[in-house]
Amino acid sequence: MHYLTGWFLRNPVAANLLMGLILFLGIMTSLSIRIEGFPRVPPDSALIVTYYPNATAAQVDDLVTQKLERALEGLEGVRAITSRSENGESTLTVRRAGGQSMDTLLDKIRLRIDGIDDLPAAAERPTIHTTGFDFPALYVNLHGDTDSATLQTLSERLREELLAEPELSRLNVWGLHKREMRIEILPHVLQPLNLTIADVVQQIQSSSLDFQAGTLRTAGGTVYLRTDSRARFASEFARIPIIENADGSTVLLSDLATIHDTLEEGDYLFRFNGSPTTGMEILVGHKENLLRISRVVHTVAERFERQLPANVNMTIWGDLPAYISARLSLLRTNGLQGLIPVTS
Repeated sequence: MHYLTGWFLRNPVAANLLMGLILFLGIMTSLSIRIEGFPRVPPDSALIVTYYPNATAAQVDDLVTQKLERALEGLEGVRAITSRSENGESTLTVRRAGGQSMDTLLDKIRLRIDGIDDLPAAAERPTIHTTGFDFPALYVNLHGDTDSATLQTLSERLREELLAEPELSRLNVWGLHKREMRIEILPHVLQPLNLTIADVVQQIQSSSLDFQAGTLRTAGGTVYLRTDSRARFASEFARIPIIENADGSTVLLSDLATIHDTLEEGDYLFRFNGSPTTGMEILVGHKENLLRISRVVHTVAERFERQLPANVNMTIWGDLPAYISARLSLLRTNGLQGLIPVTS
């Protein structure tokens, strides 16, 4: 140690060059280092979610959850499996054993799940993803004295604009309702036409289809035949023919019912400062910079706010980068103060 100190005393130019190199590397690292609020914790479990619409908790458990559990029995690298069945949804949590690669475990789970061929036809295919700890960067709320449909439309547009930015990759949205088509049949109109509600439902189902009808192999390639007449909007449902007369005249669904493109009603309310709201949680991805995310969100929000109706407001809160910026500013100040006696 004394030899090294003595060498630098005899060669001050080398000592200055080494100090300059250390300062240069430190500055370059500080400009490119990834900034996050908390250390990222690697995921240790996989989540398997299966939706079974209109099924009771008992049906979900018997027809979905237990079959998934049997398929995963004896899987190598698994420490524990827990499950939860509720109305319309099955959730399994698979915790990995120590030393087991998460990617390898996910591949094994997918192979077992893909081998199940007796799930209910109405059940959706299970989705598999990891349950890592995601930390939010900030929150954005749209709120005001307006209807849910307006808030939902504005939230969907804001979500698209945020995800269009390359710095953002993940966000969660809450306060949204599923869209539904409400068709209210007029009974007094059905009687003269000798129709029942079941007849109208059957005609709607047969006239709103979306399926692959087959393939046609030709010398130039393969042509896929597909029927795509599914009605998606109120105006398309209104044009569905219910009765086609011999003279070419038709009775449309709009002649028998009132049709509304509405939102599904739920047993929950979302409020922000006493007003209806929808909100977004902006998450920090694996390779994203916390401060850069904040700047991008504020820029997009400022641009989007100019398009909002007068009765809708936008609020950004829980801005973690503001606290991180203050800490980094203090760190830079302390670093500069520490350099003064070194360079003087």
